[in-house]
Amino acid sequence: MFNYRGVVCSKAQSDEELVRLHLQGDLEAFRELVGRYTGAMYNLAYRYTADRMAAEDIAQETFLRVYQALPRSRLELPFKPWLFRIAVNLCRDWAARKRPLAFAQLGNEDDSLVESIPDEEPLPLERVEAGELEEMVRQAVAELAPPYRVAITLRYTEGLSYQQMAEVLDIPLNTVRTHLFRAKQRLRQALERWWGGGK
Repeated sequence: MFNYRGVVCSKAQSDEELVRLHLQGDLEAFRELVGRYTGAMYNLAYRYTADRMAAEDIAQETFLRVYQALPRSRLELPFKPWLFRIAVNLCRDWAARKRPLAFAQLGNEDDSLVESIPDEEPLPLERVEAGELEEMVRQAVAELAPPYRVAITLRYTEGLSYQQMAEVLDIPLNTVRTHLFRAKQRLRQALERWWGGGK
């Protein structure tokens, strides 16, 4: 329904201002929101599903549901966490239709040691090593169980606070902390294995 490819978005207006404008009949306001969050929705869905077509479908369905729900939504609540919650719920629905989640999968690798890439201009060899590290991190994140991948994405890619993550994922704050801790721990283990040549 929404052709969001190529939409140019600006940060001139807040999400909440755009929602108000949309509800007042401004046709471009919702298009702006779609352009602002399309990449994030696709990224979140792809991290969860590891399926490009499913991720695109989930991103589109997220915006369709938002569009339908906005007239009945509570405007005093922040838009971004609400949007992510809809997307996460759609991802969970997709997973429930696809296959049951095995608890054994909760022991995979993940997270953000990208901080260990040096900030200073790297030498050519260092540049290659940094690229390899990024690829290792990306691969380790992809191997995580969906709840861990989503937690990593919401925190480190989208910058949500722990409290916002708890609301989006509908889980206790301590569970959010546990997911992130375990995900980072498993990422470290994966990287140590690869660096030690044990892959």
